[in-house]
Amino acid sequence: MRENKAQRHTLEKGSPCEVYHLFDGASCVEAAKEMVDGLVLCERHAFEAKLEGQIECWNEMCFHIDLWSREARRRERPDVVELLQDQRKQATSAIERAYEDLDVLRRTDTPWKAWGT
Repeated sequence: MRENKAQRHTLEKGSPCEVYHLFDGASCVEAAKEMVDGLVLCERHAFEAKLEGQIECWNEMCFHIDLWSREARRRERPDVVELLQDQRKQATSAIERAYEDLDVLRRTDTPWKAWGT
């Protein structure tokens, strides 16, 4: 119980970003503010990790949509194939948006500079 309080206290005082656990020992001098997958990261690296996670998730969705589409074609269900094609377009669009956001994030110091907020 005391360990949890000590960890929170340290986080409040500005623990360093734990990005080195994700990116081959890369270091970050920003204060950690968000918990992502058990790591305490600065806002920028937390956003980057979340975007990468979204991209992986959408790619897995596309994989399963492709599997279901093949099965629907095999069963001669053009209505289902068409619905799945629409879903694949949406997933592909989401992947592209996430990659665009990731590119903007990596080209700037902070995500807010890129979006003007």
